[in-house]
Amino acid sequence: MGGWKEAQGFSGSRFCVLDEVPDGMPPATHIPIYDGAKDRPIVRNLDRLTDRMKQAHDRGEPVVVFCGHGVRRSPLAAAWYLHRTEGVALEEAYARVRTVRPGIEVAREWIGDVSELA
Repeated sequence: MGGWKEAQGFSGSRFCVLDEVPDGMPPATHIPIYDGAKDRPIVRNLDRLTDRMKQAHDRGEPVVVFCGHGVRRSPLAAAWYLHRTEGVALEEAYARVRTVRPGIEVAREWIGDVSELA
């Protein structure tokens, strides 16, 4: 998980979770996970992303999920992946993500209550 810089030199399956496909994006599967108009995550896309990431992992491919800076969207995607694939609470998943990327913002810090998502 990370930002644009981490994705550029990555060799494996890349998943971009930015709202729009940016110019010059490294080759990646684009799945937007946030609806700015509603200020809510797009749960169906988070689940689609989780399925695609799991398929890549099952094939033995390294995976990176990225956004612009690796602070909001990609940590949400990584936490959601852990939440769905390992059955851990979303807060616990975020705590695990924070151990590898300390500067992240937990979803409730930027989009409010996410308890109904889990």
